[in-house]
Amino acid sequence: MTDRAAQKVATTRFGELEVAADTVITFPQGLVGLPQLTRFVLIEGKGPFQWLQSLDNPDATFVVIDSDQVVTDYAISPSPDDLAIVMEGEEPAPLCALLIVTVPREAPERLTANLMAPLIVNTERRLGVQAVLPDRYPVRYPIVMEKAANLQEVPVS
Repeated sequence: MTDRAAQKVATTRFGELEVAADTVITFPQGLVGLPQLTRFVLIEGKGPFQWLQSLDNPDATFVVIDSDQVVTDYAISPSPDDLAIVMEGEEPAPLCALLIVTVPREAPERLTANLMAPLIVNTERRLGVQAVLPDRYPVRYPIVMEKAANLQEVPVS
């Protein structure tokens, strides 16, 4: 199987997807409260939003956004254990922090991002960990859309 080999995966939201092996992000410990979900793929959404689709459970899909799109002064310090999961030795690697977004069905304009438990992803190795940070960051940080028109870009689940 080559890095570009694809597998077909059935999902509830997107139907059948063809997923290239080198696009899969592995979270060896799963997500907080969902340790059985370890394999995911990012699917482009609207505007700054993306979908994080589980390959282990067709019903598990999360709206995510890059932390840079939400807060400018988000300085996180993952634990050494979390860094060991996504880093390869002492070699520097490109990391990104994705935030899980909550979009209330009844009020999609009140969307929030979880700053307390970001998804730290090594974009080269395709490894991730959900880091749980100290209480200084909220679980429900309001996302302020620049223009009301951007609300059309919010993926309501």
